[in-house]
Amino acid sequence: METNRCTTGIFEEFLLMDKGVTGLCLCPDMRDSENENKDLMWLYKMWTIIPDQTHSCNVAIADGYSRFYPDTDALITFERDVPIGVKTADCVPILVYAPDKQGIAAIHAGWKGTLGGIVDKVMDLLEENGVDPAQLKVAFGPSISKDVYEVSQELADSFKEAGFGAYVYSPKGSKEKPHIDLQGVNMERFLRRGVKPENIKLHSGCSFSSKMDDGSPLYASHRRSGGAPARMLTCIILLSR
Repeated sequence: METNRCTTGIFEEFLLMDKGVTGLCLCPDMRDSENENKDLMWLYKMWTIIPDQTHSCNVAIADGYSRFYPDTDALITFERDVPIGVKTADCVPILVYAPDKQGIAAIHAGWKGTLGGIVDKVMDLLEENGVDPAQLKVAFGPSISKDVYEVSQELADSFKEAGFGAYVYSPKGSKEKPHIDLQGVNMERFLRRGVKPENIKLHSGCSFSSKMDDGSPLYASHRRSGGAPARMLTCIILLSR
């Protein structure tokens, strides 16, 4: 994983690089505490098509003619030079590349999308367009880690009932609130759809707790900041040959 700091005060972290495709995460430089309160969506939207995310399981196929996708949390495109992305600040961003059909996807999976199966909705559309799951390459961006993602017992039970009990646990003992591994649940959904484990790249960072060498936060986090507007952009593009 390669990380660079741009002159605009935004970090670039490359997540997926292959022939003709690039996927990366852009994050405000959190060493400046004021960046936690900056909404950079206007800047992100100059670079990338970003849907109007509502924590749904709705997926749209994007093209170069429209930049408005309401009530949508994942985009797919088969067109070159059409960048697509999602904004996050604890939720799970996922990038997908289908080399056989030259398609890409960007997914926003919070707990609602993770539980509701937005990954499966994306897989349905990809397979309808002839994509072979065994050839897919998947890269996760930074999100809140299982070690700090504390949830209610009711939500934990919902994940267990949906067949993801292996990703629900209490790290400090049975009396503590349960935690959920959102990255793990989404990984499991890909595996169940035939994506090869060696083609799935998880992210080791935590949006809530990862820090730079000087102790300042590394990523934007909704929970850590108490709802401040700072967001990361995780995006992908098929490049012209």
